[in-house]
Amino acid sequence: MSNPYFDEFQELREKSTFRGEQWFGKRKELVEKYSWGIPNEEALVYLSEFDNIVEVGAGSGYWANCIEEEGGSVRATDIEPPKETFTNVKQAAVHDLDLSDKVVLSVWPPVGSSMAFYALQQDPAHFIYVGEPRGGCTAADSFFDTVERKYGLVARIELPSYAGANDDLYHYVRNI
Repeated sequence: MSNPYFDEFQELREKSTFRGEQWFGKRKELVEKYSWGIPNEEALVYLSEFDNIVEVGAGSGYWANCIEEEGGSVRATDIEPPKETFTNVKQAAVHDLDLSDKVVLSVWPPVGSSMAFYALQQDPAHFIYVGEPRGGCTAADSFFDTVERKYGLVARIELPSYAGANDDLYHYVRNI
């Protein structure tokens, strides 16, 4: 399996300090090129075990592409996909998707954005969230309120993170 983002991140980590990496803008470059979250092998193997994941806010589709290369199935969607993507990313707003009883993936939903919250309103069976815990730089309080009330955490996978970020993969299953 190919995961150039993880490889570039590890190389950067080995040859410079995280502080230096932040100062010289390498993080911005890698985030724009790949994704806000850095997938590792453990996360990709875990995700590849699910059938027909729907990724909301997929951006360039980097995560979806890596999951597909691992043998998984992902329908990547974004309200405004970029021109260049790693896989087919369908233009769609969360409101336009049928997410009920699905496996939904959301990688770094924007802080304060209602996107992840709206996805939860459709009662997916599984919600896989890559981001920071409540109070961090991802999602909105409404998302955290809903996921804490209606879902149970069944898995957490540590991901490589930039200095100052504390993002991991969280797998929630609907409990009501």
